[in-house]
Amino acid sequence: MRKILVLCLGVLLFNGALFAQSFTDLSQEVPFDKTFRKGVLPNGLTYYIKHNEEPKGRASYYIYQNVGAVLETDKQDGLAHFLEHMAFNGTKTFPKKSMLNMLESNGIKFGRDINAYTTHNETVYNISRVPTADKNLVDSCLIILRDWCDELSLEVEEIDAERGVINEEWRSRISARTRLSEQVDAVKYNNSIYSKRTVIGDMDVVKTFDPKELRDFYHNWYRTDLQAIAVIGDIDVDAVEKRIKELFSPIPAIENPKERFFAEIADNAEPLYTIGTDKELKNESVSLMIRNRTSYDNTLGGLREKFVNSFFNALMSNRYKEITSKGNAPFLRGSANYGDFMRGYKVFTISTQAKKGELSNAFEATYRELQRVINHGFTKNELERLKTNMLLATENKYIKKESINSESYGKALKATYLSGASIPDAKFNYNFAKAIIPTITLEEVQAYASKFLTDHNRIFVVNAPEGRESTLPNLEKLEAIITKVQKENIAPYVDNTPISTKLLSKEPKGGKIINEKKLTDFNAVEWKLSNGATVVYRFADYEKNNVALSAVSDGGASVYEVKDLPSYGGAAQYVKSFGIGDLSPSTYKKVMTGKSANSSFRIGNYSESVSGASTTKDIETMMQLVYMRFEEPRFDKEKFDIFIKKGREALKNQVKTAKSVMKDTLNSIIFNNDPRYSKFDTDYLNQIDFNKIKEIYTDRFDGASDFTFFIVGDVSEEKIKPLVEKYIGSIKETTRKENWVSNKSYYPHGKHEYQIQLPMDEPKATVAIKMRADAKYSRENVIYHSILSSILNLRYTENIREKEGGTYGVGVRANSSRIPNMEQTLNIQFSCDPEKAEHLKSLVYKELEIIQKKVTQEELDKVILNIKKNTEHRTESNKFWMSALKTYYETGEDKQKPEYLETILNNITPKDIQKHAKKFLKKTDVLDIVFSSGKQNP
Repeated sequence: MRKILVLCLGVLLFNGALFAQSFTDLSQEVPFDKTFRKGVLPNGLTYYIKHNEEPKGRASYYIYQNVGAVLETDKQDGLAHFLEHMAFNGTKTFPKKSMLNMLESNGIKFGRDINAYTTHNETVYNISRVPTADKNLVDSCLIILRDWCDELSLEVEEIDAERGVINEEWRSRISARTRLSEQVDAVKYNNSIYSKRTVIGDMDVVKTFDPKELRDFYHNWYRTDLQAIAVIGDIDVDAVEKRIKELFSPIPAIENPKERFFAEIADNAEPLYTIGTDKELKNESVSLMIRNRTSYDNTLGGLREKFVNSFFNALMSNRYKEITSKGNAPFLRGSANYGDFMRGYKVFTISTQAKKGELSNAFEATYRELQRVINHGFTKNELERLKTNMLLATENKYIKKESINSESYGKALKATYLSGASIPDAKFNYNFAKAIIPTITLEEVQAYASKFLTDHNRIFVVNAPEGRESTLPNLEKLEAIITKVQKENIAPYVDNTPISTKLLSKEPKGGKIINEKKLTDFNAVEWKLSNGATVVYRFADYEKNNVALSAVSDGGASVYEVKDLPSYGGAAQYVKSFGIGDLSPSTYKKVMTGKSANSSFRIGNYSESVSGASTTKDIETMMQLVYMRFEEPRFDKEKFDIFIKKGREALKNQVKTAKSVMKDTLNSIIFNNDPRYSKFDTDYLNQIDFNKIKEIYTDRFDGASDFTFFIVGDVSEEKIKPLVEKYIGSIKETTRKENWVSNKSYYPHGKHEYQIQLPMDEPKATVAIKMRADAKYSRENVIYHSILSSILNLRYTENIREKEGGTYGVGVRANSSRIPNMEQTLNIQFSCDPEKAEHLKSLVYKELEIIQKKVTQEELDKVILNIKKNTEHRTESNKFWMSALKTYYETGEDKQKPEYLETILNNITPKDIQKHAKKFLKKTDVLDIVFSSGKQNP
């Protein structure tokens, strides 16, 4: 036996030597996953195909265009993005909106499954999660990709209709961020094309451009040598490849094509400096960006460099987070990292955020931490902890390799086509990481930043609230700070992590399972423990190596008096940041090195809960953490005082924006002087008491008998059972069986209309219609209400967005809740031109009238097919079984039974929705609120 063992070890060592040898030549190209079928047609179009059964019976389709806003002329400013919209407004095969109608009739929802985006350098379209059982539908999606390539209709009528939609999308994007970009982008991008193209475009161009300009852009740039398509999913790769060749090969290559130029950003020998201010900003910030020209390195060496980059960024982030966790932090936020900028460029960025008047000191402290690393590097313990966690993440990812979904592959293929990045298979990724991570040294991570801290291509961007320009540091001041810090004798970082790595202060005594009941319908088991706790366990390995726990008890805020609610809110918010047991947050993070387990808690309005998650290997650690939420919580007065201080500072420096005023006003109207609702202000903060927080948290998690613990995941009963007895069985025994309390509702009865003016620079209105009604519970009632919302969404998209061009989108959200009383709500909201608000609102109400009298079978089928498509494989997930068990214990309903969903969907008729709409709208309470831009009060 010993000889066999020695021989096996010898083989392993030999294979290990060969394995290490395979990564010694870092100049080799990263290998491409051979399960992808790749080809290039004679006309230059590239295609990728991959069979993937995650999810089963579905496929996703992509077209990647190497085209974006940088290719526009001044007369075309915004047309790259406009053209993306037009791809859904008519093609040769699918005129006008027939494409969307066809897809939605097959359960493929616009906005969720059908979408696109445009940036400065790329445009990407996707049709996702398409059912593959219908081969005609598979073929239709390929035809859509073909039409997007070369057969857009671009009819004048459709173009003119879309102008309003784009204008409303622009309106919806207006914010402090966009206003700051207008001020700083010329300097940030050194007057390159990036500073002249916002992607959404110039609205004067959007409103008035000649359709010929759009057609020219389409002809010049949507061409086969700048296009790639991808089909990933549960498909026949050979058949799809054959069809791609048939459909796409006839597309002619453009003769004498325009050059797809690289968008250059000119070098700057001297540092650039710019200030951006806005009245909606709360804090001051400064960023030093050092730009450098790059090209994608697809070699093993380039892949190794990515690890070094991620190590540096992560270690710097940890240093800054440790500083801000303390009460006397010199900045609100600090960072130093290296990452992407624009195509062909990366940037090293040192940035800081500070309170009023403290920006110079904050930048100095932020730069000092970077200089500390440059001078002394990171500690061995820091690096080793990170390596351990990276290797653990690599292993966990490899275990889950079969669960990579088609959308993830689709995103990766975009980088393949546009940047030349290979997609290696999971085994290569795992082996490479295991071999390379241990070889990364302290010296090379320390030296990483110095490679990019050059004197040229430096840009300083300072942002601050309006009116502080004269108090902000200028270029000379910021450069002087850097020079000063570089000359300082900075002490090295000291890692104060305790030697002990124990989570628990003492070993739990454990309890016993005193009763066991099989839940045959769920293939689960219920255990009653000697301390009164109820535990429900089900094995589920749909997600390999994943285990989840959720413990729930009724009560929540509802059982407390009004005077205690601020402290209740403090317990919900602050205790999570105190740490756990004897461990502060930073120490806890270090102690948890190499462990994939976590726990958290929640105290809500009507319940409290503890949750946990882990890999199978670390299940005991998760159980320890869950036990500690009950028996070893941590309360830190020093941290509490820091939070209160920060809260006071935030209130002192808060800036009223249109958005914040809108939110506060809505809450004031909805809660209608409800004494249980409090706005976060100084009075609220003054009522938060540290001792009361301790009392409330301890009371909510006082013993296990009032909780039901649900455990679902990839762990055997033999392994979990003794851990349940040891840890959950050790939680204090109590006899309390608490329920939530139904407190009085103050929601306004009847219909109330409001016209509220807000101080805004840009003309904008937000219409919010909120409806609420009491209801009787039934599964039919819940499903009907959801379908009502979805049909309204279809109608508003068609009538208000598309036909009227009145808004970028109407949000419709329905909800049915059973606690404290059964009620249903319907919220409808959109933004638009203030002059159109009343007209568009009338269209909203018009549809509410129509839907009570007429629902078509076609629109009902669209919604039901989408629900069926999205729920077809719902039982094949750990998450479903956790939800199913909790629902059964809370309500007695069985989510896996046909009558919970399928039977209702199969029997529903248009009249059912009409009747439900009539019943709901007849007795609903309505808040009709229009916020619009107006002059600011003196």
